[in-house]
Amino acid sequence: MEEFSKKFVVGAKDTAKEIGSGDLEVLATPAMIAMVENTSKEYLHKELAPEETSVGTLIDAKHLRPSKVGAEIIVKVKVESQETSKINFSFTVFDGEQIVASGIHQRAVILTDVFLNKLALAK
Repeated sequence: MEEFSKKFVVGAKDTAKEIGSGDLEVLATPAMIAMVENTSKEYLHKELAPEETSVGTLIDAKHLRPSKVGAEIIVKVKVESQETSKINFSFTVFDGEQIVASGIHQRAVILTDVFLNKLALAK
């Protein structure tokens, strides 16, 4: 299966202290998850029709070690399987040579207009 990677730099806005998920100035788990989702979305973007997008539906992550502000983070995603409109990824997050996190992520391919219309009707 194909692998795709993307680079991020941990900023002050990405810390647990800033986001509120913790008290320390280290990469917050929610920020790390956003990096994984963004990398997966970017990979799929080149595969989708203009009227399609993808949304995250599942994430199971193990955040194994801290990363400081300024750290260069590499997120690697790999497509493991596809079930109709659902794409299943495995991912590994690196800070240099160290594995920071790993897990699985699922995205669903949707028609943007249909999705937004359903949302508007739900009000």
